[in-house]
Amino acid sequence: MSLPAPGGASGTGRASTISSLFGVWALFLAFVFLQVGNGLQRVLLPMRAESEGFGAGSMGMVMAVHFAGYLVGAKGITRALASVGHIRVFAALASTASAAVLINAVLVLPVTWAAFYFVSGVCSAGVLVIMESWLNDRASNETRGSILGAYMMFSMGGTAIGQLLLNVGSADGFELFVLSSVLISLAVVPVTLSASTAAPIPSSDAMPLRELYRTVPAAVVGIILCSFVQAASTSMAAVFGVESGLGTGRITLFTSAAVIGAITLQIPLGRLSDDHPRRAVIMVVAAASCGLAVVGALTPASSLMIIFVNLAFGAFVFPLYGQFIALANDWVPPEKRVAAASTLVLASSFGAVAAPLSIGLAIEAFGPGAYFWSLAICLAILTLYMSYRVRVRQAVPVERQSTFQPILARSGEIAHSVGRWMLHPLAGWHHHHDQHDCEVDQRHPSHGAWPTDGAGG
Repeated sequence: MSLPAPGGASGTGRASTISSLFGVWALFLAFVFLQVGNGLQRVLLPMRAESEGFGAGSMGMVMAVHFAGYLVGAKGITRALASVGHIRVFAALASTASAAVLINAVLVLPVTWAAFYFVSGVCSAGVLVIMESWLNDRASNETRGSILGAYMMFSMGGTAIGQLLLNVGSADGFELFVLSSVLISLAVVPVTLSASTAAPIPSSDAMPLRELYRTVPAAVVGIILCSFVQAASTSMAAVFGVESGLGTGRITLFTSAAVIGAITLQIPLGRLSDDHPRRAVIMVVAAASCGLAVVGALTPASSLMIIFVNLAFGAFVFPLYGQFIALANDWVPPEKRVAAASTLVLASSFGAVAAPLSIGLAIEAFGPGAYFWSLAICLAILTLYMSYRVRVRQAVPVERQSTFQPILARSGEIAHSVGRWMLHPLAGWHHHHDQHDCEVDQRHPSHGAWPTDGAGG
């Protein structure tokens, strides 16, 4: 095999990455339309609920049902893809989600909002699974990490833009509902005009939750708790603003601050967890997040400082999901990592569904200050649990830890494939490395997944 000239490999790699990103521009454009439309709807509903006299508990129910829809959509999409194909399913789901937004503008009742926001959750999850499958199929081994990073940036950026769009109209009318519907509908255009080949059907591998918990309990418990906090900060932050009496402009700044903050420390904190014992880093990040939540609870909602506190809070909280995925990969055998990632999505959904319900009821019972106090309590439990796991179980040596990737909560096929890609970055060497790993496992039983005695992590 001939070697490239010096500098050629890196130049070719950069060119390949740029070419790949341009090659999936239509999918990213569709994704941005979806995220902007969904981001607008997520803050629009609480604002409209305030003028209609809905309580925080009612909005918590609506948001919880929406996250339940995500779980149903992600689990049920594979059969539909096998029956009629990616493009048709994508168009059907996006059109249904668009229609659900308009119905919410007409039927303004908590029970109807819950029903149709559940439908929106099912459709949004299905659309994301399809798009991630396409992106994964278009990516090469060299460009997969870059595409995942761009995917995360477009997701966070689109959500923040959608939330800020609340300032262009009034939540009391139907115009913003129409705008959200139009944006979601526009996602169909670039996909149907550019996608010429169907992506492979997403993997339906699964690993029983009990088995994963026995292998790495810290990852399972941690991902439930961190998903609770993340779901609350994306679904109930607007409710906190409304109940605190903030204006529309201040609420959109508050909600988008956490989303923008989510981008800032993903890589630095991820690399920190790669270079030091991961559970210890997670414990410190969770403790810092807890402290910021306490500061948020003690800061008057009318103060501009609350915006900066929420920005810092998002910067520390959102990287936790990717760190727990990496922690699971530290302990799970390589051949089970994709299945484990799917099970962690399920565990994540438990926290996401519980968060709006419990925090909505807490706000109704104790006032808007219960929002940050609830997050602080959850993060304090997470910190204490991680400190317990650090004491009772020896850590994986730093040099044996897997590599952090900035993964979105409840991410699907493309995030899972990065785990496969990191395991075997050179596709042509798969067979060789598999054979080599088997030989090493036979000679050194400690190679690969660490012995857990039923309680790794």
